[in-house]
Amino acid sequence: MMALTFEEIMPFAFILFLTLSSHVMAQYSEQPLPESNADLRSQTVLFSVEIPSDKKTYLLERTANQDFFLRLKYKDDESIKKIAGREAARLDREFASRFLRCQYEIPSKDGECTVTLRLKMKGEWQEICEKDDKKSQEITVFLDELSKRF
Repeated sequence: MMALTFEEIMPFAFILFLTLSSHVMAQYSEQPLPESNADLRSQTVLFSVEIPSDKKTYLLERTANQDFFLRLKYKDDESIKKIAGREAARLDREFASRFLRCQYEIPSKDGECTVTLRLKMKGEWQEICEKDDKKSQEITVFLDELSKRF
C-alpha cells in the first residue's frame, strides 16, 4: 500500500472542503418571514360599561399577546386586574348575552331618556335609560359581579 503525499491529497481535500462548506452554508437558506406588528399597536376592548352619573367605566381588554385585563376607571383613578383567559371568555359571553337580551328582547320605554348606562360590545353600543328598569336590572347583576373584583 502506497502512502499519498500532501500534494496528491490537496485537490481531494479542497473538493471535500468545498462540498462540506456548501452544505453548512445551505443549512439555513430560507429567509425569515416578515412579522406583522399591526396587532401590537393597540389593545382590543371586548366590552365596556359606562355609568355616567358615577363617572365610572368597566372595560375588558385583550392585548396582542392574548393577556386579558379588567379595568375600572373611576373619575381620575384607574385600577387594572389581570384575569385568566377562561375567566375573560366567561365574562365576555355573559356580557354578550345580557347586551343582546337588552337590545333585542327587552323593549325600551317611550319618552325622554336620561342615560344611566352606556354599553359597548365589539363595535355595537346602546344606551340604557333611567326609565328602562328591566334593562337596568339585567346589567346591574353583571355590574355587581364586576365590582366585586376591585
